[in-house]
Amino acid sequence: MEIWQWIFWGIVFLIWLLGLLMVFLRVPPLPTKAESLKDLFDLAQIKPSERIFDLGCGDGRVLQIARDQYSAEVSGWELNPVMWYLSKLRLGKSSDIRWANLWSAPLHEADVVFIFLIPSLMQRAEKRLWPKLKPGARIITNAFVMPTLQPTASKNKIHLYVK
Repeated sequence: MEIWQWIFWGIVFLIWLLGLLMVFLRVPPLPTKAESLKDLFDLAQIKPSERIFDLGCGDGRVLQIARDQYSAEVSGWELNPVMWYLSKLRLGKSSDIRWANLWSAPLHEADVVFIFLIPSLMQRAEKRLWPKLKPGARIITNAFVMPTLQPTASKNKIHLYVK
């Protein structure tokens, strides 16, 4: 087989694998749009050395910005093995990117939590995650809101909640 055939079948396999993962994980990869990143960080008001958690960190872009531009201590949780691997590549071997369910995150340690989940999971996130946060902790949601909480601030579908 020629190299282009290997590449073609490799791409077909990766697309198939992502589709299969979406069936089992029930959550499609939802990357944060580049134009939303500024609003995300404007609302988060991250200070140096704060603990930043990204629950469903995808390719690790948000964590990389928090670490590199804000000197934050970052941790990510990702259940999709392909996205987890991309995060590890982006942030380096020594990064704290866990191939784990977001519900296992020790939220009492977080100063800022980023979540970009589908609406059906936002209600569950509110019930399970909000009580675990320490006072003053901030949650930033992208596109979808917490069903019963009132955002402290919002900007272009990015929402800030302060405990």
